[in-house]
Amino acid sequence: MATRCFSLLLFVLTLCVVSAQPATEPKGLGLRSGDRVIFIGDSITHQCQYTQYVEDFYYTRYPGQRIAFRNAGVSGDKAADVLARFDDDIASFKPTVATLLIGMNDGVYQDFNPELMAAYISDMTKLIERLEALKVRLFLMSPTMFDHQAFERMVAKDPARGKGKNPANYNAVLAYMGKWVQEQARQRGHGFIDLFGPLNRLTVEQRRHDAEFTLIDDAIHPRGDGSFVMAYEMIAAFEEPGSVWSVGASVRDKGWAVHSAASNFISKVEGQPGHDLSFHLRPACLPWAVLEESKLGAQLTAAGHRKSSEVLTITGLAPGRYEVLENGRRLGVWDHIVLGRKIELQANPESATLAQAQQVILLNKQRNDEAIRPLRNLYGQRKGRLRGEPKAFEAWWNGEGKAKEAELLRKAAEIEDAIYKANQPLEVEIQIRPAPKPAAAKKTAAKAAAGK
Repeated sequence: MATRCFSLLLFVLTLCVVSAQPATEPKGLGLRSGDRVIFIGDSITHQCQYTQYVEDFYYTRYPGQRIAFRNAGVSGDKAADVLARFDDDIASFKPTVATLLIGMNDGVYQDFNPELMAAYISDMTKLIERLEALKVRLFLMSPTMFDHQAFERMVAKDPARGKGKNPANYNAVLAYMGKWVQEQARQRGHGFIDLFGPLNRLTVEQRRHDAEFTLIDDAIHPRGDGSFVMAYEMIAAFEEPGSVWSVGASVRDKGWAVHSAASNFISKVEGQPGHDLSFHLRPACLPWAVLEESKLGAQLTAAGHRKSSEVLTITGLAPGRYEVLENGRRLGVWDHIVLGRKIELQANPESATLAQAQQVILLNKQRNDEAIRPLRNLYGQRKGRLRGEPKAFEAWWNGEGKAKEAELLRKAAEIEDAIYKANQPLEVEIQIRPAPKPAAAKKTAAKAAAGK
């Protein structure tokens, strides 16, 4: 009997230990080489901003995976327009992952209209069903916000820009659409990404400090900062891991022990324990760099800290101040207490990994500016020709139209090849050493200036 009780107690304790184990870090979409991601939408997608920033994340985070991206946005589109180009623009790409952002135009910039909502529901249902037939991993996204204050300010300056629009309560109409989309995602088992909520929340928060603040200058199309907020919410919804690398060093057995995740290779560890340290790091990936146009969006979302952290922790240093260098460039000076807690380097302007990531995103900007946006313009022209010259459309599309599409796709592929050469992480040398005394630092700076 005692043996049985002991066995039962041991079984219960085992269950407690297992349940107390921390959950493993989420693995994100788990994209692999050969996956094909498509972004479906209207002009907000056509402008190639939030889509570009999502691409930037994957180009820098997964340099070993060759992932294909397609922007499938066309200005002015409603759900019915997407259905009209579905075979040529979406199905032909054979996507494995799709995001769907449609609704801004479907309400026709007026107060709630039951007939318009019924048309939106009908066409969106057909569109979702067609995507389901492709067996894609689907993420439905809420429409973005309509900024009434920005609209009022814009029309006050230029009344012509408000022509044809009487958007009373339009932000509320978009909220209604978004909740319908969310419920469809729940019922059908698809992912849902709320873009409406974060854009509204951040706008309200910032207007407490700046009454004129907006992320959407024309009330409809989020600019770079607003588009980055969208991209961040998508990456967060995909549950992508946040760390680029995390390196820790401590003194053990009278020597330095430097450790990191297995995917980040550490070598050439040198230095006097407690005094200085140097090592080489080959990271598995690069930080999520941002363009100047989207820096505020990255700041508002704390994207670097949450989704792109490069963390260095050094314990066991003697009391004092230390400079940290990367490939010989000084990143900054911290005392032993701060270094023992952690410092984050992903946004440091002197960082070698950030400089490499910036090369990657500039190449992707070139890809979008010179190939992807012109391709979306071509599909906008396709829509116009289909409406205006239906008899001549087939001849144009199967001739000149397809030839132009192939040319732009070739150009995009060439730049993408350059991206996958530039995004392979390079080894960096990291040094931690006592910071020069102020007088010595001035003397060193003077010598450097004289040398120039």
